Amino acid sequence: MKKRLLILLLLWGGAASSAQTIVQQFVAISSGDETSDMDLKEPTGKGSVLIAMPALLAPGVKVLSVTDNAPAGGNTYKQIPGAVSSCAKKSLDIWYCENCNPGVTELKYHLSGRAKANINAFIEVSNMALSSVVDGSGAHVSDGTATSGGLLVGPSITTTAKDFVIVRYVSTPPRPTGVTPAAWTFKTAYVYVANGPAGTYRPTLTGGKAGGNFCMSVAAFKTAASVASPRP
Repeated sequence: MKKRLLILLLLWGGAASSAQTIVQQFVAISSGDETSDMDLKEPTGKGSVLIAMPALLAPGVKVLSVTDNAPAGGNTYKQIPGAVSSCAKKSLDIWYCENCNPGVTELKYHLSGRAKANINAFIEVSNMALSSVVDGSGAHVSDGTATSGGLLVGPSITTTAKDFVIVRYVSTPPRPTGVTPAAWTFKTAYVYVANGPAGTYRPTLTGGKAGGNFCMSVAAFKTAASVASPRP
């Protein structure tokens, strides 16, 4: 009986979940203009999800569209519904393209007017769903106020799949220095959870100023579907 069970296990193999991989990520500052250019560190790969997260330092100015210079034809970027936020004459937004044409070396943010400056964040993630990659709607906090302990409590988002969850933020000085709970990874312009199981996520940034002003925008993106592992 034990021998038969072992043979069955070997024949079945297993289900191996794809793992999200961050290929490149960085933040760039550009001077105010109606078009904000962003040069990437390296050409993007085939099929990646490209996540563009502008912060505009101007009240009332919006991002109208995002374009790029993929050699096979520029990718189409979509805005995450529900993820637009604003605070202290600044606005945040999250745009993305899925299953993107490779070779992108430059993004352009087309604005509704001139901004004092733009602080653009960018992440390229591989091994993501090739279609319908966004998991539900985004969420946001506008004109948030830090607690007496200097905590910046972010928006809550509930996911239905294994996701990459990203939160873009800006705040009045001093800037946050960390994030809880431990599942989140802290960066100076955003925080994220990679390969997060389905559930509810809500970051709390630490190290801010009591009563300080902040805003946050959040979105979740689905990992590629699981594939069956090869039989031994």
